[in-house]
Amino acid sequence: MEKIAKKYLKIYLNPVETKDVYTYVDLEDYINRQFEIYTRIYERRKDPDICTYLALIENPYLLGLSMAFQNNDYELLNNTIYHYSKHKLLKIRSGGYDHCIFFWRVMDSMACNYKEVIENCYPVELGLCNNGYPLYIVASNLLMSLWYKNQQWMELAYPAAEKFLSQKKGLWEKAIVAYLMALSNNDMDRATEELSNVCKYSTRIDRPKVYKCFCTEAHGLYQIARYILPEDDFLQIVIPANDNFCKGLISWQREHKYPEKGNFIVHYPDKLDVMNHILELPLPKCILLGSSKKKTVDVEQMKKNLIAEFATGKY
Repeated sequence: MEKIAKKYLKIYLNPVETKDVYTYVDLEDYINRQFEIYTRIYERRKDPDICTYLALIENPYLLGLSMAFQNNDYELLNNTIYHYSKHKLLKIRSGGYDHCIFFWRVMDSMACNYKEVIENCYPVELGLCNNGYPLYIVASNLLMSLWYKNQQWMELAYPAAEKFLSQKKGLWEKAIVAYLMALSNNDMDRATEELSNVCKYSTRIDRPKVYKCFCTEAHGLYQIARYILPEDDFLQIVIPANDNFCKGLISWQREHKYPEKGNFIVHYPDKLDVMNHILELPLPKCILLGSSKKKTVDVEQMKKNLIAEFATGKY
């Protein structure tokens, strides 16, 4: 068992450490709790739409990590990230931001090579981001410039990233931006250093300890490099030795040719079957509304599009 697994399970199985997050004994416990939620949904609304299910049915991410680490099952670990990502991606939100709002979701999704996410969350026709939290804008614009190999965009994104690094920002945020800048410079030594820093500083951010054991964001950044760099350059990036980076997962992904979609880790039975169909829905493509100076994600239209897809009965 990898060190990451031992550390995670020690925390996950400690009620004191997990009092502020959703944890379950096993899949049966998870399903039973979701049936309780299903009952409450119907007590409040006789005809809930799919967005209600996505909002209220709990994501089994932490349980999936626990099962994968207990069994040294890297396929299950990969599938857990996929299930987690797809569930979150279908819960459409904006926070008043433009497409930069999807940055963390893209990072999580790329940890399991779910690359379809980038072109749905960051459609090329939307151009660069300019409305949102500074890290999201700067990192998203670097990523879009790299992904679409757009030098004109990079000429705007790179100076903004340099300015970001010169400001008083968190070390974790700076490491993420510096890593993407290193990729743009084909500086594999710097990319190696900053990827390790992403892992290191992720343990210092304000979130429950159980989420700090496995740095999905670092895995996502590593896989992004594989897609945008020549293979010889990518192989020069050294896998982080940090405890929250899972070497076994990387080995499994490599051996299985980096599958770009996983399987869902839960099959919802009986009356919860609707969740199986919801999760199979295609990813909604990001749509923006508003003026050119301040656009936001068009949450209502994207939800309507998702509901319309579900109504076709194909899923």
